[in-house]
Amino acid sequence: MWILAKTKGNQEIRAEKNLINQGFKCLLPFLYNKKFKNSVWVDHKEVMFSGYIFININNSDRNIHRINNTYGVSRLLINKETGIPYIINHQVIQEMIDKMHDNNDVHNMNKGDNVVITQGKLSKLSGIFLEKCSKYRAKLLLKILNKKQEVLVNLENIQKVYS
Repeated sequence: MWILAKTKGNQEIRAEKNLINQGFKCLLPFLYNKKFKNSVWVDHKEVMFSGYIFININNSDRNIHRINNTYGVSRLLINKETGIPYIINHQVIQEMIDKMHDNNDVHNMNKGDNVVITQGKLSKLSGIFLEKCSKYRAKLLLKILNKKQEVLVNLENIQKVYS
């Protein structure tokens, strides 16, 4: 059974560490992408749900009151009418885990996905993913000088853009 806790500002990792030390199983989903910073593309890791952490508790675990007293945790989210914590469906948790694993997986790109090139002379140009040409190359449709141009690039040098 999964429940949700609100964390203090930018203390999700601290809360996760302290909850794990207390014996709770936690899920803190991250998204991995590349950001353009100081004229360079750098790998970036960010929390998917800033300010929240998912906690798995057993039905036999009656020590959930300890969660509110954990460093990094602000409070446990509870239903005001029943007084018990909100329960998150396991299916929702599984979808989040799958989303984390599929995040920016270049092998799961589909025709028509918006992408941005993250390395090389075409860096920062955005285009449309057309097809995977080989194990390591992809064909993109870019708009260069008001002309649509098909370009081959390395798969590891593109990143899917979510709008």
